[in-house]
Amino acid sequence: MTAAVGRHRRLMAAGIGAGLLWTATKLAAPLLVAHTVDAGVLGDDSGQLWLGVALFAGLAVVGAGFAGLRRYYGQCLAYVVEADLRDRLLARVVRLPAAFHDRHPSGVLVARATTDLQQAQQPVINIPIMVSNLVMLVGTAILLARIDPVLTMVAMAPAVAVFAVAVRLTRRLGPRALDLQSELGVLASTVEESIAGVRTTKGLGTEDDERRRVRDQAGQVQRAALRLNSVRATYLPLAELLPAFGLVGVLWIGGLRVADGALTVGELVQFSYFGLLIVGPLRIAGMTASQLKRAVVSAGLVAAILDEEQEPIAARAAAGTRAGSTADPGAETTAGGTAGTTAGASGSTAGTAARTATTGTTGTARAAARRTVPATAPVSATAGPGGGLEVRFEGVTFGYAPGRQVLRELDLVVPAGECVAVVGATGSGKSTLGALVPRFYDVGAGRVCVGGRDVRDWSLADLRAQLGVGFEDAFLFSGTVRDNLRFGAPEADDEQLRAAVRLAGAQDVVAGRPGGYDALVGERGLGLSGGQRQRLALARTLVADPPVLLLDSPTSAVDPAKEAEIVASLATVVRGRTTILVAHRPAVIGLADRVVLLEGGRVAATGTHEDLLESSPRYRQVLVAHSGDLDDPDADPDPGPGAPAGRGALAMS
Repeated sequence: MTAAVGRHRRLMAAGIGAGLLWTATKLAAPLLVAHTVDAGVLGDDSGQLWLGVALFAGLAVVGAGFAGLRRYYGQCLAYVVEADLRDRLLARVVRLPAAFHDRHPSGVLVARATTDLQQAQQPVINIPIMVSNLVMLVGTAILLARIDPVLTMVAMAPAVAVFAVAVRLTRRLGPRALDLQSELGVLASTVEESIAGVRTTKGLGTEDDERRRVRDQAGQVQRAALRLNSVRATYLPLAELLPAFGLVGVLWIGGLRVADGALTVGELVQFSYFGLLIVGPLRIAGMTASQLKRAVVSAGLVAAILDEEQEPIAARAAAGTRAGSTADPGAETTAGGTAGTTAGASGSTAGTAARTATTGTTGTARAAARRTVPATAPVSATAGPGGGLEVRFEGVTFGYAPGRQVLRELDLVVPAGECVAVVGATGSGKSTLGALVPRFYDVGAGRVCVGGRDVRDWSLADLRAQLGVGFEDAFLFSGTVRDNLRFGAPEADDEQLRAAVRLAGAQDVVAGRPGGYDALVGERGLGLSGGQRQRLALARTLVADPPVLLLDSPTSAVDPAKEAEIVASLATVVRGRTTILVAHRPAVIGLADRVVLLEGGRVAATGTHEDLLESSPRYRQVLVAHSGDLDDPDADPDPGPGAPAGRGALAMS
């Protein structure tokens, strides 16, 4: 927070300057009043009286102007600091590893970027106010001490008392403020989940249950807020009351001193005026103390995310710029985030424009990285005969949590240009295998190599530029069809888009929407069916034309007729391109040169589909469990009409 404020010194200086000028007008007013009373009223000098009144009115007008400027610059500073922190926060969030997002619900991250940042910026608004109020208190003490030191101590005693109350208040507010911000994060996550799953809620008829769930969490927030406010309600009245006691003391003791001749009436009025002046700053001090503690808690929650270790952007072997890598520091995040889930993805047009502007540069960098393998790459990292890169898993062990291994000493080589189908029961590690290649996660032991080089020795920009990743859960951003297709390759022309759409079998999706490529797909693409989203997401992957394809169940959400069309198109796409297919449908398995069966985190069997059908009962059981195409575990699957023949085609006997 301090660094963010420091980056906007001019705004802060302007606000503090306006505040100090406001303070000067306020400090001058009691001095002017004292002179006017003694010389104009008691001295029966109408000229001095009118002059004093005119000057006082002028001071009031000037002071009001500086008060407005003080508030204006304070708010400007707060808003730019909030925007700066939000930009840093979101930049950090999209750079954090997938394991972080596994642990933190998106709603909580949205709360950090909204409510917590709004709370954190509240004291920033008051920086000019706090500085000017502090100067006012010090200036008041100095001016009063020159007149009557004893009465000065009476007038300033409430300031010391209010400070003690503020210290006590912040100590009690801390735990309650943390509880409130934590509950707000949970509420944001609950609401986000409720809205995202509204179709499921309606389908199951659980609207009332969902309403109760949100209402219960909102009740938790309400109770936490009431606990916080109960502390405020106890202490803030003291901030109002103590300055009033100080003013009473000034009138009482000052009146006695006027009667003794130690003070003039004008000086007593001056003292009383100063007493009234410090009431406002002391009251604001109490309010600021309550705001400050909650802001500190919110800033701490935001700082915890900013302090999280991000994905290693540079290559492990050399942190410097590599030949052929032109990506800017944000390119790695954009490249990896294309296939991932971005917390709090906005559905607004502004968000779409921002994404387009960002990917306009990072996508170009990805294209450059695809065209040029880094000069430091070994000979084996160059493209194979068909344009692919070798992918190798050597003794890979990985688990999402300690003691819960998903992959165990797995060894697998996918030569450049080969298509391999990975098959296995649920939980066997199929999707995990694909997630290790782009470094969504790092291995616990062993290594994963692309093009003969450990993925940790690639920069993320270069590595992910070689990969096209398609997930089973297809995610589309708000915006047009064209925006989504160009998300990873903004330099692609319309002919490339049409070719990718054709290969993904998505022509009818584009043609069936008013506006075609310029049609809006809606937030998360929920205006489309699951199959339509999956085909457009597949087309987006193909637009980038990467050397290596990682496809997770690319046809799981389409009907058999459309699957046959997509598979026939994919047969052309994967030819000569290194491809890892997570598959369980026979038609998709038919695309592969080789099939790998995973069992218990290891390679249980490998070979062609025909070989495994004959030699592996477990393979036949997995096919039956996933596709239901086999009535007998020992029978061969019938691919049905439309299944492609040729390389790796399913055996029919």
